[in-house]
Amino acid sequence: MDSVWCLVLLLAFSVATNASPVTVQECPLQPLGQGQGVKVLYSTSRVPSGCVSQGAPEADQEVHILYLQYGFGSGVSQLHLNISAAEGNNTQPRKVVFVVGANSFSFLTVHAEDLPLTFIYNSENIFLNVDDKETNRTKLPSFASGEELLMWAKLNYGGVSSFTSVESPQRIHFQVGKEIGTSVDCVPETDFDAGQYFEMEVISSEIKSCPHPSKHPGKEAHILWLHQGNQDSGTQAVELNMNVTCDKGDPFKELNVALVLKSRQSLLWNIGSVPHSVQFLASGKYSLKQMKTGEINGITLPDSKEDLIREVHNRGFDFIASYTEIPSANRITIEVVRCEQPAVTISLPPSSPAHDTTEETVGLLNIVKPWKCLENTVEVALAKQYLRPLNDPITAVTLRDPLCMAQDNTTHFVLRSFLGDCSTVVEKGIHVQNELILTLASQQQVTVPFQCDLPEKLSVQLYPTSEFDLPSTTVEVNKVAYVQVSFRTADEKSSLQLQECSLKTTGKMSLPLIHNGVSAGSSVEVLNSPYNPTGTKIHRFRFMYEAEDGGWSSLSATLVCRVFLNHHDPSSFESSLEVKLKNPNFPLHNQGLGLGTVGGITFGAFLIGVLLTAALWYIYSHTRPLAKMQPVSANPPASESSSTNHSIGSTQSTPCSTSSVA
Repeated sequence: MDSVWCLVLLLAFSVATNASPVTVQECPLQPLGQGQGVKVLYSTSRVPSGCVSQGAPEADQEVHILYLQYGFGSGVSQLHLNISAAEGNNTQPRKVVFVVGANSFSFLTVHAEDLPLTFIYNSENIFLNVDDKETNRTKLPSFASGEELLMWAKLNYGGVSSFTSVESPQRIHFQVGKEIGTSVDCVPETDFDAGQYFEMEVISSEIKSCPHPSKHPGKEAHILWLHQGNQDSGTQAVELNMNVTCDKGDPFKELNVALVLKSRQSLLWNIGSVPHSVQFLASGKYSLKQMKTGEINGITLPDSKEDLIREVHNRGFDFIASYTEIPSANRITIEVVRCEQPAVTISLPPSSPAHDTTEETVGLLNIVKPWKCLENTVEVALAKQYLRPLNDPITAVTLRDPLCMAQDNTTHFVLRSFLGDCSTVVEKGIHVQNELILTLASQQQVTVPFQCDLPEKLSVQLYPTSEFDLPSTTVEVNKVAYVQVSFRTADEKSSLQLQECSLKTTGKMSLPLIHNGVSAGSSVEVLNSPYNPTGTKIHRFRFMYEAEDGGWSSLSATLVCRVFLNHHDPSSFESSLEVKLKNPNFPLHNQGLGLGTVGGITFGAFLIGVLLTAALWYIYSHTRPLAKMQPVSANPPASESSSTNHSIGSTQSTPCSTSSVA
């Protein structure tokens, strides 16, 4: 019944010509602030300037030029670029090159799946965040316009596949992998239709309002003027939705809305979700999806904004909540924030400069994400070049603990702290949380909470008992040892498989313990893995090491384990643990000498002693008896005397030596 009444009301309002006029004063349109509760979003494939051509001479390469234009003073510009491959294209993927330029500082986040991409951009005014680690990046000189950027690309690549210049986009959907042009050269055209490969979402920055002290609270009008270029011919359909929301509390249910939809007469408005009490003044035709109506003929609306406003006033709507002109669109959404409190149904107070600064700063930091979690520390490296768009510059950076202050090295704010310091909190053993406290030049402080995850890590630990409480690095012969293999990851949905474990000793082959997730011998038993509420995944087993012939083949060994992690990017990890081998039956083993070694040293020492004694006795027995049995003659033969005198020279003639010889 409500739907029928609504339809009757709509038709009556659309064709009414004798409604009582409301005497109002002329009201000039004023720009609408961000905090005044109205937002107009639209999607379009028509851009201010663009062209397509056959592309670069290389058949396996596409080159696309994207030039971003934002209004000066618009603050931090953010853009999401979604790149997808054309459906039904079974040919070999081609290399795709994106040359991106901008007239102001922009944050560009790229989403692409399994596409070989190369991005060429100027890092001085573009911050590029790509979710694909394989993406190549090359720096680009700065250019004053999109045409200069196009000329540079033609000289370097010999041709381009497309050139697209856009204004204030929030999100772009770009399709690659198909032929989009046949001309040899790409010559830019104004008001270009890029629908075969491109669509962008825009939040209108040209919304205006004409507030008036209304006698009827809860009644407001929204005027949309959709301009169409000369290229648009025939009937074109545009989807329109209007949503009423409330940030805190319930949305205003009794809001009476007038929607004025100005366009060329051949346009069809497909109206989806709208408030319960809504009335239309529409050019061309319109249909209501919720009521499954056919096409309803509209009326002829005035061709000036002053006359459009006067028309709305004459129908009893004093408050012009929004007036928006849109160049071209496929879909339009009007979002209105209106709550049950009457004080905010007319208009919302403009946001304070401090509130705008806080949102701008927090938004910028959440895009740049200057924090990083390492094994035992948290690092912050905030590049100052990314802070240039801020109207209120950052002068100091600390963590939650004000004593943990970042150093200013002229290009970055740099800070490093251990996980147990600076009021850092670690949840589930992997999620690290803290806050950045930013001090602005105006002495205002902005708090930016952040979280990062510790890097993935595989650990192997040895325990002497089944309680797994006191880690050890010693394996005793013929005694059970317990092993725990744990993997730290933030991906709770991933599954961990224990593939291989072995004990590698020096001087012999490694001893297999686990093979393909099961025990590799009778001395190995796989144990049940305990439930772990943290992000760590655990596998356990026990084994007994048996030395050959009751002896030892090595003094040390290495316990090596390899696991397979099945998640978005399946991969394997390996870790090892150095252990000592211990045999209680051979205490001398721990001293480094066996019984055989000690016996050999003792026998060698005894043999050396015997030989040394024999050598000394031999020398003694051959020198002392010769001196007693052969006395010196007083008168030696002449020849012998001559020989002796010749041998000793002048020393023979001294009285002392003659007396000594005698």
